Amino acid sequence: MKCNLHDESKCCNFHIKMAIEEMNDNYSESISLDEMADFLGLNKCYFCQLFKRETGKTYSQLLNEIRVKKSLDLLLNTNMTILEIALTVGYNNQNYYNMAFKKIMGTTPLKYRNAMLKLKENKEIKDPVILP
Repeated sequence: MKCNLHDESKCCNFHIKMAIEEMNDNYSESISLDEMADFLGLNKCYFCQLFKRETGKTYSQLLNEIRVKKSLDLLLNTNMTILEIALTVGYNNQNYYNMAFKKIMGTTPLKYRNAMLKLKENKEIKDPVILP
């Protein structure tokens, strides 16, 4: 049974629940795979296998999804630059943030921001945060 990634309480495995909770609480920090495995007291290879089996995603895939999701509000409701947003949600450079964002959302952060703000201005949508 796969974990419900939107509710870590629905996850079957205690260690994966803890990992997802830690990722959600500390997404803005550097959370390496090694650090997470150490935090949980697990072998890194075992943790990777367990995480993939329980979630259907790799550790880095889920961490990127969490960070991108957290960045959506900042893109739409602040005047922060893309770099500032990238740094705020835990990326150490804008290029990697742009790449992760595009892979998850299908567009770049700037294009997303511009399109959603335009729709919001035209009152075509009330809540412009749309996840694929």
